[in-house]
Amino acid sequence: MFLQTLAARRIVSEREAEELISKCLELVDRHPNSASGSQGLQEHMTLINTHLSTLFLEIRKGTCENSGTKYFCFVNNKEDEVSKLCSNYSPLDFAYFRKILEKMILSDEGCVQSTDSLTLCNNLPDQKKMTYVHAKALLRGWCSERWLIEDRSNNSFQLGPRALIELSQYIQSAYGDHVTTCSLCMTICIYGTRCEDCNTKFHFHCKTKLNRNLEVLRCPSCKSEWS
Repeated sequence: MFLQTLAARRIVSEREAEELISKCLELVDRHPNSASGSQGLQEHMTLINTHLSTLFLEIRKGTCENSGTKYFCFVNNKEDEVSKLCSNYSPLDFAYFRKILEKMILSDEGCVQSTDSLTLCNNLPDQKKMTYVHAKALLRGWCSERWLIEDRSNNSFQLGPRALIELSQYIQSAYGDHVTTCSLCMTICIYGTRCEDCNTKFHFHCKTKLNRNLEVLRCPSCKSEWS
């Protein structure tokens, strides 16, 4: 039941995963509380991955850069990163997604404005054209599948947790010189903030957690005090 649901959805939040595991344990008369908490849930995921490895499948954990929410993603390790997206979309659609991805990675903000995301559909390889209607439909679909996140507070799109989990190797190999690592959680950081003194990059949610635990907030890299 759990794997069927995860395979269908492809990605679930940590809370959703806990609820699914608990329901499965209830069905087999095991204590559902063993799935509660990050440690208990991770133990179940490790056990499941042990059996999935022979099928070249894996459940990977990642974090949404926007909210800090943890997610679990069902991944086929036999597919390369590009085919994971192309399997459901045309080559032209993927070319458009790659334009958006590149714009995010090369920007200081780590996101792309909504108006700019539509403009990018006019600049595709081999001078191929895509209508705004189709581009808007793709953006909605990618957001619903969590490849992207729409941040309506600043009218922008950011990489969603599924893209960060499934395409991380592709992102690092294709844009390695432009990709940085969060100095707090040591994972890839596209959408984040920088220390004004040493330019070290952090996720916003990592900086928020650090702020909760320290009386005086300092950069963990250069130790300068943050206001």
